[in-house]
Amino acid sequence: MPARRPEKPRDPARRTRILEAARRLFAERGFKGVNLDAVAAEAGCAKGALYLEFADKEALLREVVEQAFAAIRARFAAEVMGLDSPLARLVETLRFAYRQQAAEPLFGKLLREDPDLRALRLQDDAASAAAAKAQVAQIVGWVDEGIARGEIRPDVDRDAIPFVLGVLRFAPQHLGLVTSFGAFAGERALDAIADIFRAGLAARPAAASTEATATKATATEATATEATATKATATRGTATEQRATASRARSKQ
Repeated sequence: MPARRPEKPRDPARRTRILEAARRLFAERGFKGVNLDAVAAEAGCAKGALYLEFADKEALLREVVEQAFAAIRARFAAEVMGLDSPLARLVETLRFAYRQQAAEPLFGKLLREDPDLRALRLQDDAASAAAAKAQVAQIVGWVDEGIARGEIRPDVDRDAIPFVLGVLRFAPQHLGLVTSFGAFAGERALDAIADIFRAGLAARPAAASTEATATKATATEATATEATATKATATRGTATEQRATASRARSKQ
């Protein structure tokens, strides 16, 4: 059963110092590489004072991550949620995730040592599960909106998009082999992933569809004209042959 966190901080200033110290150390050393003695020393407080604010290291990590997520949610609302285009919102959600991972090393460090984030106990958190379901519903809603507006392909697997996005968000964690030899820049690879994701969702441009229809109509018209001309030529040839036959018959008389 998860340890109970104090209902409110005993000393807000001390709690802030502890959280800032823990965030730096977790980002640098990972969850397993940090102990509470080091956090207390970094925060400039006694270990006993730290325990007055946090019951254990897991509770401290959860608070650090929640603060980080709160800041990220605020930035996401400012940078993505206000976009008018549902297709742009979906693509920018992916690009936003890449920017945040580059700006916040904490999550990359945690994911490398604990891909399932077991230390956060998210699998036992009903609130986290509800939030995840809400995010899935939001993404599916954007897909439906994009289809209705003609921005997104109507044949796309709408239910799969949230999970495809979820997989692509972790691309930065798998670019090490690509970028370590200097063969390809990581930023360029992430830009390409986002562009390909957009291209896979985007509806066929109306202009291209109109052009294709016009081309088909022109080809059909040309074929019909050619057929008519061929038939007319054949008819004239038959008439000429008939007149020649009649003329030869009169000559024999």
